[in-house]
Amino acid sequence: MTAQVESIVQMGGIHASRTIGAGRPGDGGGQQAVETRHHERNGISRRAVGHVNTSQFTKLGVLATIVIVVAVSAAQLINYAFFSHRIPALDPASDGGVSGAAGNIALAAAAVSAWVLAAHMRPARLAAVVLAALLTFLAVDDVVRLHDRIPHWLAFYLPVLAAVFICLAAVARGHRGAGPAVVDRLIGAGLLLLLCSFSLHVLGRRLLLDLGLSDTAGLAYQTKAAVKHGTEVAGWLLITLGLLRLGSPATRHPDPVM
Repeated sequence: MTAQVESIVQMGGIHASRTIGAGRPGDGGGQQAVETRHHERNGISRRAVGHVNTSQFTKLGVLATIVIVVAVSAAQLINYAFFSHRIPALDPASDGGVSGAAGNIALAAAAVSAWVLAAHMRPARLAAVVLAALLTFLAVDDVVRLHDRIPHWLAFYLPVLAAVFICLAAVARGHRGAGPAVVDRLIGAGLLLLLCSFSLHVLGRRLLLDLGLSDTAGLAYQTKAAVKHGTEVAGWLLITLGLLRLGSPATRHPDPVM
């Protein structure tokens, strides 16, 4: 039996080859070629299914993020407009209500996804490990409210937040797998939403006063609080989706070009 190796491709540690039998009829060469091509098609099909599933998961995650943020924000404004804050859990100005809990969960999800990514990255990257540690610190702080007991906490937390932004950018831009544009959009949109939320947290009161509006009550104040919490939740959830997308096998092991 005569066999010919038509191509060998090595990419990211993955070897792919195609062997074509050129032997005489009945010597098994043709059957070997058919079986080899069958295995190749099966491998490509499994990778294609993985990419489709990852894409569907991302779309469902973005849709779920929109639904959660819109539903919680609408419920908070309805509680203000029609129930005069008779449901304390729906008060957007309270960190212990539904909006505060949603923010805690979203940040914790981002921390977990960062650890998952750091564990699966080969070779391990310092930016991913540092990102996971920083997000864990912020998630714990969000629950125990440590910064409330630190005078001038903003001066201490600004470098931490800046480091998180830098690590997120480094992890996203340093990836060279499949679908980096999707990851960039998810993490980029998440960072912009977090920046908006942080700006409202720091400058929102001054903005209301400059506009001649109440900074403690009224529709404008309630809207500001709802938008601040909503953009925070959406930002962390989009970042969670981006990190999970980076850590998925379909993204970490792209299809070889044959």
